[in-house]
Amino acid sequence: MKASPKAGILASLVVVLSVVFAQAAQAATTITRAELQGTQVRIEGSGAAPNARLVVNGGTLVGTADAGGNFRIESSGFTAPPDCKVTVSDGSTSATATLAGCTVSQPPPPSAPSLSSLTVNPTDVVGGDLATGTVTLSTAAPSGGFVIDLSSDNTAAATVPASVTVPAGSTSANFTVTTQQVTNAQSAVIIGTVGGNFSTERHAVVTAWDAFHFSHGSVSVFPGGNGTGRVTSQPAGIDCAIASGSGSGTCTAFFTVGTVVRLDARPAANSSFVGFRPSPGCPDASKITVARGTDHACQVGFVLK
Repeated sequence: MKASPKAGILASLVVVLSVVFAQAAQAATTITRAELQGTQVRIEGSGAAPNARLVVNGGTLVGTADAGGNFRIESSGFTAPPDCKVTVSDGSTSATATLAGCTVSQPPPPSAPSLSSLTVNPTDVVGGDLATGTVTLSTAAPSGGFVIDLSSDNTAAATVPASVTVPAGSTSANFTVTTQQVTNAQSAVIIGTVGGNFSTERHAVVTAWDAFHFSHGSVSVFPGGNGTGRVTSQPAGIDCAIASGSGSGTCTAFFTVGTVVRLDARPAANSSFVGFRPSPGCPDASKITVARGTDHACQVGFVLK
């Protein structure tokens, strides 16, 4: 029986497609040799696209396949990748191999943590009250934790435990600062070190106050001329008579911390008021903000006419 023309065409198409797919299957890039001696590298393979430009590890090395898709890439100045793997790509397919003669780089060991900071909060307390200290590390503490040695340079003002341990995986830890009752303000430097090595020192200052001076500051008025007058304050507290001629007379009053005090000066009939002299504690006598444990000393100028 004679085959139809249509059947012959179909048979021919099957043969052509089989050849195409067979060629495509053979086109996968393969590395057959990859070796390294010092900085001398040699990579060989096949299956690349004919005459294709080949790229190794994204561009660290380049080469060209021949008409049959075979390739040989060499270089005398090659830097080995950390994992010793090379990938050759012709733009559509790629292959990866491990370089013979190459040693995989070991990651550097994690750096040991160091003491970055030591803080105390609050920094001013009534003697007998507690404050909280905090140590902070540069990196997380290793297994078993990281010990910070602690000390106080004035145990009459504040004491701390001998050490504090930052737990494994954490970067900070708190400790208790115990202050002492005092009759006048005293400060202590809280010191943290690693292994008793003072080159690693970090520190913070805490001040213990008596209850009155913790909540109060004072304003003082003293004369600055040869005249006579009176200085009062709002709110009330200062009522200071400056004596005529002698320039004598100093007055002091206490106010609660944060109070804004205004001083008013009135000269006597024989005198003139020339102003308050600005000073570090009294830059503006019309609005003095009272600070803890501070005496704001203001000099008033009364001069004879």
